[in-house]
Amino acid sequence: MGNHRLAVLGLLLGGVAAAQAAGTDKSPQGDSWASIARLPDWSGTWAITVHDHEFASTETRVNDGGLVPFTPKYLALRADMMKPHSGELKENLAQCLPAGVPGVMLHRIALEWLFSPGRVTMITENGEIRRIHTDGRQHASLETLEDSYEGDSIGHWEGKTLVVDTVGFPKGDLLKNGTLHPTLHTHYVERFTMKDKDHIQIDSEISDPEIYTRPYKSTRTLERIDYDLPEPQCATTTRGSGDDANLTPPPN
Repeated sequence: MGNHRLAVLGLLLGGVAAAQAAGTDKSPQGDSWASIARLPDWSGTWAITVHDHEFASTETRVNDGGLVPFTPKYLALRADMMKPHSGELKENLAQCLPAGVPGVMLHRIALEWLFSPGRVTMITENGEIRRIHTDGRQHASLETLEDSYEGDSIGHWEGKTLVVDTVGFPKGDLLKNGTLHPTLHTHYVERFTMKDKDHIQIDSEISDPEIYTRPYKSTRTLERIDYDLPEPQCATTTRGSGDDANLTPPPN
């Protein structure tokens, strides 16, 4: 009897080992290194396609109703911003500030993805970092995000699609061009799906009754690019600091 039990136990342990070797770990996707290994390979450097980068500019021409379903209030703000007296359009990037959400996803900015248990991290060539938590946590309170550019992002996997829900990014750029910003209550949802080894489709929806008459949906594509992520340049400048740099040498 003892030998029989040992034999059965050996078979059971062997089955567990075989299942693990076959990659049948049932932990939630992204919660362990084993589950991360089964996700699509997003290594390398990526950027919005040239076409989508150009479209992000043309879609903001909204004075005649345009493609973006702005409320009358935001149409008026946009129209005023485009008048000659407004001067240069000072988007965040022009001042060496983070483009934030959703702006960073509209520019052709090189980015990389880093997968670790419970989190997907997006780093960009201008030094921005988006942390997408996949550990099941709830959103942070909006009161703690009133000065945020990137907001609070929570993600989960639906098969091979990463779904990202972001709130609290009032200092981000709402458009690719210009100074319009979201409110503290703007809500942004993105679905990232790898279409082939060189393309990731982004289906996004942004909503805020103060800004939009209906949720604004768009689709863009990331493509692999053949160079490494460059170092950010703005960190070495004083632009966007709000004050002139004081270069007076300290007293002896």
